[in-house]
Amino acid sequence: MLAVISKAFGFSSSVEPAKLKPRQINLSGEIVSFSLPENFSKDMPAENMIESVDLSDKSVFTDYHKFTLIRRWWDFKSKGFFSKEYGSIMMSIYVRQAPENSEYEISNPLGFIGTIIHNYNEVSSKENPSNKNEKPTTLYPDFYEAYTIKTINSLQWFRYPVESSLSGRYDVNYAIPITPQHYIIVEFLLAPNDDISTRQFLNEYGQPHMDSIMNTFDVKFSGKSKLPSIYSQPIDLEKLISDKFYSEDKTKSNN
Repeated sequence: MLAVISKAFGFSSSVEPAKLKPRQINLSGEIVSFSLPENFSKDMPAENMIESVDLSDKSVFTDYHKFTLIRRWWDFKSKGFFSKEYGSIMMSIYVRQAPENSEYEISNPLGFIGTIIHNYNEVSSKENPSNKNEKPTTLYPDFYEAYTIKTINSLQWFRYPVESSLSGRYDVNYAIPITPQHYIIVEFLLAPNDDISTRQFLNEYGQPHMDSIMNTFDVKFSGKSKLPSIYSQPIDLEKLISDKFYSEDKTKSNN
């Protein structure tokens, strides 16, 4: 009886997983496939997914925010007649281009992180008038240490948080190179309601939801691509960062 009453009044916080529907995007021959749960938010509009992109088309990369391959929202709430709302998650997928004549190479894991940080700093400086005339932030090791590796279907994805000025919002990004000049970002924006902490929302709803989606991602590289030989192998990011930065510091101090 208690279980029946709990369900009717929304005391149960369990969220049943929705069925996943497969999708794929063709990026000049590099195929990105994934599946999404179909229980999308009914309050937010969802435009059609862009199924094919010509990466040689420069107009695709003229606006950092406007060109979105797909964007979807999900709402999380308890079951029952008097259901309690916990928050929402928005997922967006972007394709990004490495800056021309860059010192970073996407084919190198640390170079890939450098590319992401460089692009992020460029966008931040353009969006912030106070930073318009400032150079991009120096790439200290602390920035690199914010990145971790998540292995998904034998490929090494880079997971990292993005600082947000919006109170209560938690952003998590996953990125992987798809060509020597391009990479994709899967962005999750978590927006918990006021009566649930960000940490609780992340642990109980956000991370399980992100994992259910990210674990379906796969990239089928074209036969000419050399990236699979790099990003299908285990990457010891902590060691790469230590060797790159801390060994250099030791060398300087010894001199």
